[in-house]
Amino acid sequence: MPSGGVHPDDHAAPGPTHTSTAHAEALGSKIKEQKVLVDELSNLKKNRKVYKQQQNSNIFFLEDRTKMFSESKNTLDELRKEYQALEKSETTEVKTQSA
Repeated sequence: MPSGGVHPDDHAAPGPTHTSTAHAEALGSKIKEQKVLVDELSNLKKNRKVYKQQQNSNIFFLEDRTKMFSESKNTLDELRKEYQALEKSETTEVKTQSA
């Protein structure tokens, strides 16, 4: 009768390259979304209303357009910095592995 235990190979952690590549792809996707949001907010007419969805809810609240634009640009900048840091660390990792 086969045992119901977990074998060590069943949960082997993926290598750092796979994890960082997946993280880079996810960051790239978030950056694209944020770019679209910033572009949309920057092209809105002054009198347009902007609503922000409450996290983990289907409730939206009226938000100041300029505040949303500023927050979105800051988030985009932070995502770009994180992406660049990730690329830099991958480049450093590849150099140390080949040496």
